[in-house]
Parts: sequence; C-alpha cells; structure tokens
Amino acid sequence: MSTMEVDLVQEPLGWTGTLEGAITGTIAIVENPATFPGTTEHFDDSFTITTTDGTVMKGGDTGVFNLKMFKAVANGAITEVSSPDWEWIVGYKLHFSGTADLSVTPWHFSGIVMMMPPE
Repeated sequence: MSTMEVDLVQEPLGWTGTLEGAITGTIAIVENPATFPGTTEHFDDSFTITTTDGTVMKGGDTGVFNLKMFKAVANGAITEVSSPDWEWIVGYKLHFSGTADLSVTPWHFSGIVMMMPPE
C-alpha cells in the first residue's frame, strides 16, 4: 500500500503529487469528461507514476466521487511500464480511496493506493 497526496491542476485537468510506500515517487492523474448523476461524480482517468528510480508506469481507472462527503474511490490497473525490471507489475489492479479538501487552493486529495496481483 502507498499513501497518496495530490493537488488539483487545471491544464490538463487532473491531479499531481506524490506516492509513499510500496511504490514511492510521483503521480500525475489526467481526468476525462465525467458525468454527475445526483450527488456523485462518475469519472475515468489515466495515470502516470514515476518511481524514485525513474521507472514510468501507466494505467487507467474508473471511480466515483461523493460531492457531499468529498470522498472518492476508484479501481484500475497498470497497463504499461518503462523498465523490464518492472514488467511483472503490468496487469496489477489498483484501488484508490481518499478524501478531498476543497477549502484550500489548489484543492488537495489525501488517500491510499492499494495494489493487487491480477487474477
């Protein structure tokens, strides 16, 4: 498991920040257009993780953000890596969860990222 601390960026729309734990490095999340049924945002996005040793991991996820509680959950997978040493992680599933703080500028999201091996 890794902790995630990211801030909202406008161009391209998404989040950037850090991961600490099982994977340590930076993460950039780019959001695709979302839908807003009721008090939730349903989203899908792509992410790029750059580990402290320079390995780049890419993937995507889908999730839901509760617009009243400011909590989000998402599930996705790693689809490609830049290093042969990390090829074993392609296909690993990722689960993101956490809470956004919309009282600060830029908005901030704190959460966790859990990895599970493919089935």
